[in-house]
Amino acid sequence: MRPVITVALVAGLTLASAGTASAGTLVNSQPVVGGTMRESHLWIDPGPNGDDSDLDTICWTDFVLTVPKTIDHLEWWGTGVSELGFRIEIWPQDPNTVAYQPLGFFYYGGGNPPPSPTVSFETNAITATPGPGGLTHYTLEVPTPFTLAANTPGNVRWFINVVGLSEQYSAAWKWARGTGASNVTARWLHGSGGPVFQVLGEGRALVIGDTSPDCAADLNGDQVVDSTDLATLLAQWGGPGSADLNGDAVVDAVDLGTLLGAWGACP
Repeated sequence: MRPVITVALVAGLTLASAGTASAGTLVNSQPVVGGTMRESHLWIDPGPNGDDSDLDTICWTDFVLTVPKTIDHLEWWGTGVSELGFRIEIWPQDPNTVAYQPLGFFYYGGGNPPPSPTVSFETNAITATPGPGGLTHYTLEVPTPFTLAANTPGNVRWFINVVGLSEQYSAAWKWARGTGASNVTARWLHGSGGPVFQVLGEGRALVIGDTSPDCAADLNGDQVVDSTDLATLLAQWGGPGSADLNGDAVVDAVDLGTLLGAWGACP
């Protein structure tokens, strides 16, 4: 029997106040029309036994944070049955291996004792709209935003799974392939002969938004404002460009002052 997790909070996570609009995009992996779909779904037994299904399947994709970030916005694409909503979980890397492996393998695969996810919640408060190629585009404004710690040598990546929930035994929800972020998917299959664990060479369609202050002066996207960004600004001096931080169509002393005021690691 698989226990149902509602919310789990462990090391590396803090809660933030709700109701803040996203200030940035941490992950932007857009759907690939005609790309390989991967099942990611759980049967929720409507009876009293809470039984598992041999068809249960979970997919994860990874992302990396160089500084702590507060997540308040999620989008994903897929198709299929999920009338009970979705389970969203975030897991750390398995600390006992250098292999690409979410610690969640040991929860769904029957670890003893089973580990707990850093974040877990189930929701049907989702906006579903038509997506490209017959896909459905799902959008969730996270009701209680959460802050994840920066990745470290002890946790080199975060994993997120998106799982369709249904009372229909043979129902399946499929997560679309994505491009523009991770190119890897971890997958667990319940199976009739025991669990199967796989690593697939393709990412999933996913957007993750955060509430952290914008870091527009980080012109090369390395999460720090430094001499590299200053050199870019000086090379664009007097004309338009990415270093036009106040949007007046010219890179000048105002933009220089903004960059120098943001010097150092992005928040």
